[in-house]
Amino acid sequence: MGRQARLYGGLDVLRPHLAGCRALLDAGCGSGHFAALLAEAAPDAEVIGLERDEGRLAFARARLRAPNLRFEAGDLHALPFAPARFDLCCTRFVLVHDPDPLDALRELARVTRPGGLVVAYDMVHDGIWFAPAKPAFSKLLAHALAFLREHGAEPNQGLHLGRGMLRAGLVEVGVRVIAHHAFGDEPLLEAYRANWLETIASLEAGLGVRFEPGLCDAARAELEARSGDELLVETTVLAVGRKPR
Repeated sequence: MGRQARLYGGLDVLRPHLAGCRALLDAGCGSGHFAALLAEAAPDAEVIGLERDEGRLAFARARLRAPNLRFEAGDLHALPFAPARFDLCCTRFVLVHDPDPLDALRELARVTRPGGLVVAYDMVHDGIWFAPAKPAFSKLLAHALAFLREHGAEPNQGLHLGRGMLRAGLVEVGVRVIAHHAFGDEPLLEAYRANWLETIASLEAGLGVRFEPGLCDAARAELEARSGDELLVETTVLAVGRKPR
C-alpha cells in the first residue's frame, strides 16, 4: 500500500486545496501511507486516517507517526465525527470495493464543512493493458473482477465517481481521467510489476479455489518475464466536489 500511494499519486492534485485546511480526513486509509503524505504536505492541519481493519490500523499506528497525524477506527458508512468536522475529506481505492458507494459519498459530505471538498479516487479496472498482451494475467484479473461484481462492487468505480458526487448533493464537481504508464526498462515499470505480483499473491490466497490450476503461476511468469519493450497502461479517475455553502 505504500507503493500504491506513490505509484498512483493524488497528492499533486490535492496540494492546491490544502492551503488553509485545518482538518483533513483520509477515509479507508488502509495502512496509512497516503494519510502520512497528507500530514507531511499540510503540517499545520490535523490529519485523521480512518480504517475499520484492525490489522491495518495497528500497522499505521505503529509505523507512521507525525505530530499532526492520528489514526482512528471506524466505518465509512457511519463516520464517528460530527457534521462539518473537516475541510477536506478524501477516499482512495476504497469505493471500488463498496456495494453502496453513494451512501459512502453522502456520509463524507455530511462530515465536510460547507464550502469544503470531497475527493474520491478510484480505478477503472477494464482500463488496464499490457503490450505485448499477458493472457494469463488478463484472465486472472477478469476472474477477480467477476468476483467483485458478484458481491455488489463495481471494478470500474472510477467512471461513476462524478455522477455519485452529484447525487450526493455536491456541487462544482469535476473529474480527471489519469492514464498511468510505464515502458521498457524504466524503474517505474518494475514498481508496477512488483505491485501486481503482490496482488496475484493476495488473490491466490483469498480466491485461489476459483482459479483453474496453474493460472496464478502462469500470470506470475508473464509478469516476471522482461523483454525490454513492454508497455503498461492503467486508468484511474479522480473526482472533486464541493459541499454547498
